[in-house]
Amino acid sequence: MSAYDQDSALDPVILTAEEREFTAYAAVPIVKRLAAKDFFGSTEGLYGELLYSEASDARPTLFQVSRLIGEVQWSVDAVIGANGFPHLRRPFGSGRGLVAALDGPVLGQPATPVAAVLPQLAQLLDDAATAAGLVSQTGYGTPLYLAPAPNPQ
Repeated sequence: MSAYDQDSALDPVILTAEEREFTAYAAVPIVKRLAAKDFFGSTEGLYGELLYSEASDARPTLFQVSRLIGEVQWSVDAVIGANGFPHLRRPFGSGRGLVAALDGPVLGQPATPVAAVLPQLAQLLDDAATAAGLVSQTGYGTPLYLAPAPNPQ
């Protein structure tokens, strides 16, 4: 079940974007270790769901995010609007290689690997991963290192 269907309490977070400071509301109901295989090989890292709203009484937008081993930031894989409409939908950990390989502006925009999560919201995801014992090293700008996986018994 997605966090989108759950009634999670959103906590106030002070954000800074485009040189302005404002209060938003967010929660991280899910963060877990995830591995996936695709045409290019296997991918391993963290998957998280971030509920976000700019009003405390509004239904939140769901951001499905990932951070792969060695990455220094959380990246947006999917965005599902407050009305349930998917605005962006990519599989876990996808979309990094092709865009990151581009050098220079694309369609008038600087080339970036993916849509990155703001540092203040990334801290919520990092805190949730740390509390769950999933990471041995994390933090905005610090490469992700996963904690050893528990042995299945």
